[in-house]
Amino acid sequence: MRGPAFFAYADNYLIDVKFGIIVDVEASRAIRQAEVSAAKTMIERTEPRFDLKPTCLAADTPYGSAETLSWIVNDKKIAPHITVIDKPGREDGLIEPAGLRIRQGA
Repeated sequence: MRGPAFFAYADNYLIDVKFGIIVDVEASRAIRQAEVSAAKTMIERTEPRFDLKPTCLAADTPYGSAETLSWIVNDKKIAPHITVIDKPGREDGLIEPAGLRIRQGA
């Protein structure tokens, strides 16, 4: 990128797609980790506030890290419709899902 650095924000929305209603909004820094954290905040906040718990969650690839998918599936019991972050082509025996370094066969 050319030009001076700038600070960017992202608007994150939790939307009920069946009815087309924005249920919650959370602003964050425009980086993947902050946006994922905002999504978790909105999901956690919506259940007690509106007595709504999603049964499925659609999101883009940045939400497809192993840690985030584990939280969505195992902790929240939500069916994910998210592309998994995959880093193929490593030749050193390591898999690196979402920054986690795991030795194959360990």
